[in-house]
Amino acid sequence: MLDFGRYFLPEQHVFLENINYELVRPEKRTGQLKLNCKDTIVARILDPLRLKITFNRAISFEPEGLFYLSVSFSSILRFNPETKDEIDWTKIDLAGEFRKNGGFLMHNLASRASLLVAQISSASGQPPIITAPGVPRFLISDEEQN
Repeated sequence: MLDFGRYFLPEQHVFLENINYELVRPEKRTGQLKLNCKDTIVARILDPLRLKITFNRAISFEPEGLFYLSVSFSSILRFNPETKDEIDWTKIDLAGEFRKNGGFLMHNLASRASLLVAQISSASGQPPIITAPGVPRFLISDEEQN
């Protein structure tokens, strides 16, 4: 488990990376739709000083209907120059580490995505779709928690 406070400086640059909204008009209407909500975390080292974390929340339906919506927020973190070289960052699953232990940042990104999902889904004339304002714990297996 990484101590993020040790390896990264406290300031974060958070920004909206992408929104994709597509209205879906199925040829055949069915009675019920199943809502799918998928969260994805991607981590990428930008340069020797910075790391980019991207949180994406995608909303879709089964069978296809209403709309498809994808919202991505990112954050740029700066490595702590005093401790950065203690770890070979290319050998770490950074996305997995942030998913398990990066609550400080992941909650920030996920809550912003949740808010936009609600606002955009309500703009289509439907009641807003309220998704979890964080990264659900059930996405982390028991094996990963130990």
